[in-house]
Amino acid sequence: MSNPRNKHRNNNNEQGLDKKTLFVRSIPFDATSEELSDFFSQFAPIRHGVIVTDNENNSRGFGFVSFALEEDAQLALEKGRKEKFKGRVLRVDVAKRRERNTKKDPSLDDDEEEEQGNKPAPVTDYNDKEAFFKNEIEDKKRSRLIIRNLPWSIRNPEELTKHFQRYGTVQESIIPRKKDGKMCGFAFVQMKKFSGAKLAVEKSKSLKLKGREVQVEFSIEKSKWETIQERSGKKSTRERVEGEDDEENEDEEEKDEEKDDSDSDSESGSDDDDDDDDDDDEDKEEEPARPRPNKQEPYTIFIRNLPYDATKEGLTSHFGQFGPIKYALPVIDKETGLARGTGFVAFTTKEGYETCLENAPDMSHSSASLLLSDDVPAAYVYDGRILSITSAVNRERAGVLKDKNSERRAQLLGKQVGNQDKRNLFLLNEGRISPTSKIAELLTKTDLEIREKSYKVRIDQLNKNPSLHLSLTRLAIRNLPRVLTEKSLKALGRKAVVEFAKEVKTGNRQSLSKEELQRSTKHKESNSLEDPNSKKSKKKGVVRQAKVLVEVSASGEAGRSKGYGFLEFKDHRNALMALRYLNCHEITREEVMEGLTDEEKKFLKYEGGNKRRLIVEFAIEHANVVNRRKEKVQTARQLSEIKKTGKEEEEKEEKKEEKKNKKKDAKKRTHEEEEKDKTQDIIKNKRRKKNAQKKMKKN
Repeated sequence: MSNPRNKHRNNNNEQGLDKKTLFVRSIPFDATSEELSDFFSQFAPIRHGVIVTDNENNSRGFGFVSFALEEDAQLALEKGRKEKFKGRVLRVDVAKRRERNTKKDPSLDDDEEEEQGNKPAPVTDYNDKEAFFKNEIEDKKRSRLIIRNLPWSIRNPEELTKHFQRYGTVQESIIPRKKDGKMCGFAFVQMKKFSGAKLAVEKSKSLKLKGREVQVEFSIEKSKWETIQERSGKKSTRERVEGEDDEENEDEEEKDEEKDDSDSDSESGSDDDDDDDDDDDEDKEEEPARPRPNKQEPYTIFIRNLPYDATKEGLTSHFGQFGPIKYALPVIDKETGLARGTGFVAFTTKEGYETCLENAPDMSHSSASLLLSDDVPAAYVYDGRILSITSAVNRERAGVLKDKNSERRAQLLGKQVGNQDKRNLFLLNEGRISPTSKIAELLTKTDLEIREKSYKVRIDQLNKNPSLHLSLTRLAIRNLPRVLTEKSLKALGRKAVVEFAKEVKTGNRQSLSKEELQRSTKHKESNSLEDPNSKKSKKKGVVRQAKVLVEVSASGEAGRSKGYGFLEFKDHRNALMALRYLNCHEITREEVMEGLTDEEKKFLKYEGGNKRRLIVEFAIEHANVVNRRKEKVQTARQLSEIKKTGKEEEEKEEKKEEKKNKKKDAKKRTHEEEEKDKTQDIIKNKRRKKNAQKKMKKN
């Protein structure tokens, strides 16, 4: 028959355990906290790991490792007992919560103290806070709860109110948000009575809301929480747990960016603190505060040039070919909420990590050598983009690298840094399709081979002739239907720009980046062949020229189309939009007929037989040809200006002559009129005399 007293003692012991924290002994004295963290992180994601040291910063041979979930801690407990750490088998147990009110027994030595539960990472439970503030905290604040690690899907405070009503009357539920409207990841619940709040904390130790484990604790004022830390001789809460809440958030990109990892403007100290590992890095005795160790996962890589629509699942699947993946995270800009084109992937094993880095494309040289590489393994191409892969570094090192590599990164993004890359070689990969990408599923094997062959031919041309460069505004298009005319091609170019803009507006396509828009503006200002503000320029529209190459017979007569042509756009922005819309586009019958008159449509027969999709690339141009074209345009413009000036002078002379002639005509008319008047007067006088003579004869 079991002893009830022993049963009660076992229950008390179980309640005194911190099931998310492991107590580790037999640690080699030369081991570091980082090495201990690395060892246990291979079993499950850890929150914190620390080796306890004495006042002289020497290891005491034991330490603590805390986890986010009890299941992870249990898994690490089982595996940690089997694996050797630096040649030694560790003694691993579940840590006990610290009895804060228990005075130190001077009769116990250090090892006995450890056995009695003088443990780290004591979660500051509600009993401690109640005892400390029982005479200081108002009744209302004593009944206020904080719920941390809140799922993002819980947005309505009423959901929390309904849940916590089972423990007592709920006066208020609040889900704070940041200044930009994003969720903070925690919430407050104000209970009417302290008894209800206490019951809620007791019953919510393993609470899951919408599948996610949350932590329910008493909330205290931030100032008083800091007072606790000062009295305990601990480092500040912000320094100790900065970023840990973010590690549990679904938006885990915040921990990967070199920014503040904790943005919560909270009224409670619990907002800033993670109670599961408050004091993991401290022993019962005071010790000098040490800087927070780098929480970077081992075997982590940093990826650049990712598509903006890359997902966790896609990255996990793609990099899983190298080895088991612990996590994969595209980085999201916290201010805009949009993808940044970068990401992190953490491997479970060292082998997968090293295999991935070993054959990664070399990003240390200029953009020319990068983009003109003959063979890039498919494993390093994601949705048509060559990935830049490096080993992830800590924040201090990242800051240094950021300054050193800013120009190179800008160049890879398409910015023309200084006088580098005058040949626009960064455009070589625009339009290239990786065999592993989703869009490749629309193409036949033959089409993919043609595209890859074209890519290699272009590389060879650019390598052999330094006078060749990629145009920013001119597109080369192949697989055109033979019946497509230049009118229809020009209409297709205009349609591509409009449709691209529509898809961006509806959210079906990623818009052009800030760097691409800046590049377009810079090119427009420096290389425009005509005044962009002139009426003539505005009338031309976005497509400057559409040209379809045709076969020429021996007699010089033009034959049918060769199936490829060119589109010249007003600026780089429109050319880029058209390329991304038209590449892999299948021409329809309506597009072939567009831009033609009714009479032209009658003579044109097209039944849509060409099912090959368009191949669109930025055209390769020769510097001398471009210069001659510019000179020709400039000469024509000058002649036009001269003719215009000459015409103006002629018009002025003509106007002067016209005025003179008018004056002469006026004078002439005046003289003639005077003579006419005189003649008429003479005739009148003669008539009067005759009439007078006739009257006298009668008399």
